[in-house]
Amino acid sequence: MLDKINLINKGLEKKFGKEDPFRIMTRLLEECGELAQQVNHFEGSGLKQLKMGEPNKQKLAKEVQDVIRCVMQIVDHYQLQKELKESIDKSIKELGDEKLL
Repeated sequence: MLDKINLINKGLEKKFGKEDPFRIMTRLLEECGELAQQVNHFEGSGLKQLKMGEPNKQKLAKEVQDVIRCVMQIVDHYQLQKELKESIDKSIKELGDEKLL
């Protein structure tokens, strides 16, 4: 799945150019806000369902994708692939050691 996200990022980079980390972070925060709106909509928070109708899984999935895509742009910008893999492997090992996986 992350390979496909990285492929999308490469295409967008060709289309719009490479972005600096400050712009990526600004967009990440914006996308997190949009994801929060969709989660609130799913949870029936406030007047969302009256205002926006029934929750839509495709919209929620799109906002999740946008957040992951921005995070992966940060990983790519700082070339953190190896460190991210090591961090994930360490977390899995620790949870395995605690018999949680």
